[in-house]
Amino acid sequence: MEIDFEFRKERKLGEIVQDFINLLRIVLKHFFQTIFRLAIIPLCLMLVLIYYGTTRVNLKSTTNIEDSAELIVLLLVGLLILLVVSMVFFGLAIEYFLLLKQKRSTDFDSTDVWKSFKQHFGQYLKFLLVAIISVLIIAIPLVIAMGIMVFIPFIGSFAAGILASFIGVWFFCAFLFYREGYLGATESMHKTLDILKGKFIDYSVSSYVVSFVFQVLLMMLTLMPTIVLGIIAYNTVGFENTFFDSFLGRMLTAIGGTLVVLLYLVYYMFSVLVYGIIYETAKEMQYGENVYEKIEHLGREEDAQ
Repeated sequence: MEIDFEFRKERKLGEIVQDFINLLRIVLKHFFQTIFRLAIIPLCLMLVLIYYGTTRVNLKSTTNIEDSAELIVLLLVGLLILLVVSMVFFGLAIEYFLLLKQKRSTDFDSTDVWKSFKQHFGQYLKFLLVAIISVLIIAIPLVIAMGIMVFIPFIGSFAAGILASFIGVWFFCAFLFYREGYLGATESMHKTLDILKGKFIDYSVSSYVVSFVFQVLLMMLTLMPTIVLGIIAYNTVGFENTFFDSFLGRMLTAIGGTLVVLLYLVYYMFSVLVYGIIYETAKEMQYGENVYEKIEHLGREEDAQ
């Protein structure tokens, strides 16, 4: 299905948010269908891991040192797997966005997304090294800046969130400038910063607003399963730990944890859409690739008159 959406376009703050909503409304169903097919196996593995963790770890207060060590190991393994899965699906969402932009339609499926991701996997690994080095360089001044902002009454936490959003936009745009061949991997970070800093407010605030809305939605979506689980536990054994030692308790915990992981992945994959719109805006302002289309469109209007 062909989509009616203009990617290459200069946008202000409100236009970025509005165009994100418009694009999400167009591709929401296709996006879910495409990505969910790729997510089935990782989510099943996560379900098994969470259930295994609930069977191996004793949640009672009599937990000994050996059980605590096992809990820490399982937690670290789970976080590592979640990190790897998140990075992979963030890359899949990027390839989805690029295919959507190139084809200007939804005439592709999960096989095309996976094939494109594998084809450019080397670029992801190379940029990952650049990103890690960049994080190490900016970590100390960034932590200091955010620490100062947090203590500013009323607006401090918002300022810290906006700064964090800009960092995300910066890294994302740097990768796409590298991924599409505009910049090299090693030069992408500082040159992208030069491109973005002139529109710091527009890019960071629009990203922050969308992220804030998604965080509220995720909180509401996770709140109901938590309440349901609590009611079941209360009606079963009155919130005692023995409920979580039963098969039903472990399965509910595993399913609930897997749903949280799914929502977490969806949140970060949807952020690719708003980041992508910001990238297209920054690219248009820097390279002006849409100028020829504007001239051609202007010529048609004159001919029509």
